[in-house]
Amino acid sequence: LPDAAIVLVSPGFVSTTGYNTKAIIGRNCRFLQGPSTAPESVQRIRDALNAGRSCTEVLLNYRRDGTPFFCLLSIIPLRDAAGQVCYFIGGQTNV
Repeated sequence: LPDAAIVLVSPGFVSTTGYNTKAIIGRNCRFLQGPSTAPESVQRIRDALNAGRSCTEVLLNYRRDGTPFFCLLSIIPLRDAAGQVCYFIGGQTNV
């Protein structure tokens, strides 16, 4: 989807962020960023996605209630038989 919108979400992501599935699907993960999220990390993620590369970052995000949390975010491109990126799969682990 445009803007790398989320198309599938795990129960763990819902639990960690405090957002329900309906509030997550169709949005870019930027909605978890807040005032102390490092812009350098966000730019590295953006650059990797734009280039179709994998990336891993420790990122400060915010839960629905505003509580900050650090996560280890890994994003990997999934390609079709022609080598075109079809999806990105991302996972985060609380740290």
